[in-house]
Amino acid sequence: MASWKDIPRPTLLKIVAGAAVGLFVLDSFVIEPAFHAWSEQGERIAALRKKVDSGNKLLEREKIIRDRWADMQRANLPDDDSAAMSGAINAMARWILSSGIGLPSLTPPQQPREDNGYDDFEFRATVTGNETSIGQFLYMMETDPIPVNLEECEIATRDAKGEQLTLTARFSFARVTADAGNNSNGRNAR
Repeated sequence: MASWKDIPRPTLLKIVAGAAVGLFVLDSFVIEPAFHAWSEQGERIAALRKKVDSGNKLLEREKIIRDRWADMQRANLPDDDSAAMSGAINAMARWILSSGIGLPSLTPPQQPREDNGYDDFEFRATVTGNETSIGQFLYMMETDPIPVNLEECEIATRDAKGEQLTLTARFSFARVTADAGNNSNGRNAR
């Protein structure tokens, strides 16, 4: 049996060089791409697991979300613009009466602005009162079941002691349109 010592040196160098080139080719074209593919596959699996977890959490909250949507639909302004305006003004009257503020000016919208899935009726109001009544007015606005959004608010004092305040606010009432809830791919058919 011949040992590696019996192989001529040039032939041995060719074998070693061929093996080195073969290992380089194997690493470059097989091992490294396989590790890269495994790494990408692991990232895709992690992203899919995250999406599945998010979906499961959403399914767990489905009843809460559907109940909240039903509440929002019940508190929605009517489809008729004049009835919707009346509902908005009635809500403001509730806030004013509950808080005991004065209403020096109210600017109603000319026409509702239409957006994706909802219309909004923007109002500008200037009210006067003390700190408690202004705070109560803002609290009533934010906790009312009718969908309202306080967009701008500025409070200024009317006297030297700061006991009488003026609140200038811009807020809008939202009305969900009939097609807003139909983007659930047939899930409303339950």
